[in-house]
Amino acid sequence: MSHSSRASRNLQPQALEYFAEISRSGSLRQASETFDIVPSAISRQIAQLEHQLGVQLFERHTRGMTPTEAGKVLLAHVDQNERQLDTLRDQLDDLSSLRRGTVRLAVVEAVAHRFLPSAIADFSRQHPGIEFQVSVCGTNQVAERLLSNAADIAMAFNSPSRDDLMLRARIAQPLQLVCAPGHPLLGLVNVSMAQLDGTPAALPDRSFGIRRLVDRAQNAAGIQLRIMLQSDSLQLIKNVVSATSLVTFMPPMTFTRELANGTLHAIDLPEATFARASIDVITARGHGVSLAAKQFLETLVARARDRS
Repeated sequence: MSHSSRASRNLQPQALEYFAEISRSGSLRQASETFDIVPSAISRQIAQLEHQLGVQLFERHTRGMTPTEAGKVLLAHVDQNERQLDTLRDQLDDLSSLRRGTVRLAVVEAVAHRFLPSAIADFSRQHPGIEFQVSVCGTNQVAERLLSNAADIAMAFNSPSRDDLMLRARIAQPLQLVCAPGHPLLGLVNVSMAQLDGTPAALPDRSFGIRRLVDRAQNAAGIQLRIMLQSDSLQLIKNVVSATSLVTFMPPMTFTRELANGTLHAIDLPEATFARASIDVITARGHGVSLAAKQFLETLVARARDRS
């Protein structure tokens, strides 16, 4: 057995906690305040850890401490152990009939307005001890968080077809042209991409599935929108569009409230790629999840089917 293997078996959990806190905060003093222990005691533990492993774990600067390459490797190991411990706790909590547990979600902004809050509220009434962690991001990041095991369940716009992803449910969400009341285009029953050449527009950035779909449609029609605003916030885009002559493209689930109160209007788009758009419930193939996540997945799938 190598020296490093023996050393890793003898690492003290408390020393690793100190190490992780300093790595994340960049401050020995912050770690001291977090654990309510004098800095010198933490410093001794870090020195002992470095001696055990035979590597330097931190670069020490006047402004704080940053992990070396070896430190980053150890931090990844600590993070992995914490995730495994969280999984173990969830599995043990499963035996308590969902009295405790955590559901981790990565979703696109479209579902964050009504669909997901309603699903969480109903589920929480039945299982008040279940906690939720929700990340709202573009479709690209949604898939990354799912595959990196940072999320149990994801909801993405037009999720990519991949062997490592499992499609659990699909909600039809045809992309529509969205504009403010009184916009000249509202006199048309539907608008094709060919009619939108040079139209001033506000679009999500390229991390969004919406944007990728719009870009493909532009290329297919041989036209170019005049993009006046790009953002990673659909709410900002909606606010700007409602107050200007800009147009945007969104699935209906994104602007139901604005449509109801008359601050935004929608026009159908005849392109087949827009008509087939959807919000997808997906999971990572081969990744185990807690009972709480499995139960909430069933809730999402049932709600998706109700909307089909």
